[in-house]
Amino acid sequence: MKTRDIKTKRPWKRICASGYMRHANCVTGDCINMPQEQVFYNIVTQADFLRELHPSGHAINDDTYYPDIWKEETYEITDEYGENTGKQGTRLYKEMVPRYAFAFQRIILVKQLVHLCGNDIQFDINEENPTQQQEDTFNELRKGWLKKNMEVAFYEAAKSVKATGDTAFVGYLDKGVFRWRVLSYLSGDTLYPHYDMSGKLYLFARSYSNLNEEGEQVTEWLEVWDDKFMYRFRRNGAGNLSIADYVIRAFGFSGYALVEKTPHGFDRIPIAYRRDDEGACWSDSQDSIEGYELSFSQMAQNNQAFGFPIMYLQGENITPAQHELNGTIKVLTMGQDDKAGFLDQPSGSESYQRQLDMFYKMIYEQSFTVIPPELKSGDLPAAALKILYSPAYEKAMTDAQEYQPFLNEMVDIFRYGYGVEQKSSIDFTNLPMSVWIDPYVHVNNSAVITDLATGVQNGFISKQTASKKASFYTDTGEWDKIMREAKQQQEADLLYQLETKGETGNEGNE
Repeated sequence: MKTRDIKTKRPWKRICASGYMRHANCVTGDCINMPQEQVFYNIVTQADFLRELHPSGHAINDDTYYPDIWKEETYEITDEYGENTGKQGTRLYKEMVPRYAFAFQRIILVKQLVHLCGNDIQFDINEENPTQQQEDTFNELRKGWLKKNMEVAFYEAAKSVKATGDTAFVGYLDKGVFRWRVLSYLSGDTLYPHYDMSGKLYLFARSYSNLNEEGEQVTEWLEVWDDKFMYRFRRNGAGNLSIADYVIRAFGFSGYALVEKTPHGFDRIPIAYRRDDEGACWSDSQDSIEGYELSFSQMAQNNQAFGFPIMYLQGENITPAQHELNGTIKVLTMGQDDKAGFLDQPSGSESYQRQLDMFYKMIYEQSFTVIPPELKSGDLPAAALKILYSPAYEKAMTDAQEYQPFLNEMVDIFRYGYGVEQKSSIDFTNLPMSVWIDPYVHVNNSAVITDLATGVQNGFISKQTASKKASFYTDTGEWDKIMREAKQQQEADLLYQLETKGETGNEGNE
């Protein structure tokens, strides 16, 4: 593939309402053909997702979306000596409207990540009676998973998908040592996956740029992986173009030059790619968020205009004698028949409040996010907590299924790479093992321990299974430690019995 063909990618899009229910609905007869309709979309870029994530980039701060107010002012024209000429002129001035942006998107992002990544990735051996060698290999693999911070890798990948729509986990060997990176648009990476007819990734590319202190692109890099090699291409940016570069681009060539070709050392493309076609995790709530910010800003503008009392003066000889710094009048001089007072304030706060409350509710409901309720009692049982957080828990359960293929690829890359490092590739690769995501829900850990202890006492849960389930109190290889302690206790008991018998036998001889 040519470099310009490699840098192609499906855009994210949001469907438009154009054409809704405008096809023929009233028909006669039994022979009806499905109408051919054209669907229209609005293209959404990953840069748009970043603008939505950061409050400073919200639409409310764009004066084309929410314009400022232009007003006309009349003024007296004076001559060069500063005296009034008796003529009036007009001029325009811009009144800045209040703008308020809120970080709803970041709140939604954090809450969804907690429920998806709050628990460690779960591992288990797919054998009814695993051998001791399989148990040792499994424990070694789990220790390596924690040693290489693979939990952090999965979190960073999930954060990238939920914030920008896609991510890539890349494994590589650095002088025989397995390392990893998570590629994300958050870090300036644009990702280009390419699949064959079976849906298998056969080529992957990543582009990024070096910028100078003025923000100009100095160098653009393109890194490409296939099943054997990693290629790195270089292209001069707008701030570092030579005459030859301009000539090359004028004739339609890409301008990329191959600067490196290195075997990556894996038996496959060492990349796991994940994309969410819905875009950022707050996309379903975006319209409500923009409506909330617009309504709140309009309410603030209304309060700014009518929040302070409006004074009216009735008479001819009223003179304000004292002003505060903010322009309010504290002392008036007036005649006997003159009047002064305040107008009744218009009341629009209640209608604004109802509108804002509805927006606030729908923002979180549409993104399956739960705002913690105010509890009037102590600890709640696990069932009550699951009910309170059921929307967030349900979302995490569906996310766990959707992220499972990506997790499987991550584990396969880790198995091979860490196996090369530990010189145990065959043992790690052939280990029958299952991996899954356990969604997090707020729960009392002491209640979980009590339930596990009850199960062990009643005989329907083994001690080994209970040890694995209580992962927040145990570590990798905990069951081996329990067995080793039990063996040491048995040896100590046996030694004590032998010593006791020996002392008894000596007393009998005497």
